[in-house]
Amino acid sequence: MKQKRRRKAKNTPGLKGWLAALAIVAALFVIGDSNPQLRQMLEGMIQEIITGEPPTQRHAGSVRVLDGDTLDVAGTRVRLFGIDAPETAQTCTRGGRQWNCGAEATQALATQIGGQDVTCEERDIDRYGRVVGICHAGTRDLNAWMVRNGWAVAYRRYGGDIYDADEIVARVAQRGVWSGSFVMPWDWRRGER
Repeated sequence: MKQKRRRKAKNTPGLKGWLAALAIVAALFVIGDSNPQLRQMLEGMIQEIITGEPPTQRHAGSVRVLDGDTLDVAGTRVRLFGIDAPETAQTCTRGGRQWNCGAEATQALATQIGGQDVTCEERDIDRYGRVVGICHAGTRDLNAWMVRNGWAVAYRRYGGDIYDADEIVARVAQRGVWSGSFVMPWDWRRGER
């Protein structure tokens, strides 16, 4: 006697789920960008209804740039995922002269954000308790922008090859740190200056 195979239940929402998602979308249109925390919560609810998976943790709000790869987003310290920028006190060499590439990387990130609120999608928590995430100012991916403009390098140890193409663009165009010589930030921190 043949046994009947059970069909796996799909994680697609039923009629009530779709109606709830539509109501949330309507609420998103009403609130617009006036309340980023509420908007984030509602977007997470939609994601959970449609995919059946809990939402990715997001951190959003006003930002303070701490260095070229670390932000304070509404009171939460966020390390930019997959990149490593020169430390604030780190110097590089260009045209036979030293220049403060670490401070310039920090300033470049602050200028790129330009007072906008930032949204960071959490990828991990590092050993120092910081959120590690991919951050956006508007639609701009700040992690990729920092690498593509030579203000950070791809941190393959933690991010894999996610920013390899951006780093190639910066190297070929000799942007930022690639305009001269420098010590990789992870080596600089270890004292290999």
